[in-house]
Amino acid sequence: MDGRALTTLEILEAEREIHRTHFRFFQLADRGDYARLGAECFAPDVDIEYTIMPGPPQRFSSRDGFTSFMLAGSPRIPDAHGPAVAHVAAQSSITWDEGRPHLSGYATVWHWAATRTPSGRHRPADWTTVGRVEDDYARIDGKWLITRRRVSPAAGLVATGAAPGLGRPTASVR
Repeated sequence: MDGRALTTLEILEAEREIHRTHFRFFQLADRGDYARLGAECFAPDVDIEYTIMPGPPQRFSSRDGFTSFMLAGSPRIPDAHGPAVAHVAAQSSITWDEGRPHLSGYATVWHWAATRTPSGRHRPADWTTVGRVEDDYARIDGKWLITRRRVSPAAGLVATGAAPGLGRPTASVR
């Protein structure tokens, strides 16, 4: 920003773009399009921490680090019957502190180890999480991008199959 206070119209336009980025993250994550997700949603030096999964926190100090981690865990050959995730974002709100926007909201995430049975029938999700999403945003190169993300549990897991396990460790950035 140029240091001046935003007008009411500029704030409304910014909030619309921020919501668009927020929901775009979920769309791209559900598609497994992590390269675009990083570029379209995160600032280059984003600070990310996920404490929602069992096991140690997952921390990243850049969008490239997050993108690499996500690409390393995704299947190399798309399989309609393989792992899947679906995010359902709840209402979110944006507050402003000294010209900096902060988004708070919830997301329910459904996880499948496989989306179909061996006979091809749809199967229920293996487990579900409800997370609290806390994002800080900044306008970078004309886009409102996430500069800091914290996702923490808002409720417990609902398992219909096996527990999710401990996830994959990340390199500590602290």
